[in-house]
Amino acid sequence: MISGSFGEIGELIFEIELIATDGGKFSLDVLLDTGFTTGLLVLDTQDAESLGWDLIERNRTMQMARGEELFDIYQGILVLDQQEYIIPVVASLGIREPLLGLQWLKMLPLAVNFAAGVLTLG
Repeated sequence: MISGSFGEIGELIFEIELIATDGGKFSLDVLLDTGFTTGLLVLDTQDAESLGWDLIERNRTMQMARGEELFDIYQGILVLDQQEYIIPVVASLGIREPLLGLQWLKMLPLAVNFAAGVLTLG
């Protein structure tokens, strides 16, 4: 189980670890976005490329709030709740904030108690 924190307006923020193809590890704060329903992680393309992750699909059309957009899919490695996962990572240029998707909640339980300041995943 990993503990998270609440952002200024109640965002659910967790720290994950990304693993580069050369074995390097990088910690990163990500926002759990329940509106991101079709994936596990979204990053800026530059981040995925800097980690040396393999591109597995180019220009996948995905529905966004503002219409359809094109994204690339990389095979990424991350550590969440002390478990290593190899996952498809959605990437595009201009992603301002890395996001964890709703799909994690199909695998890991989420506990949120704003009053007690408790936020856990896993």
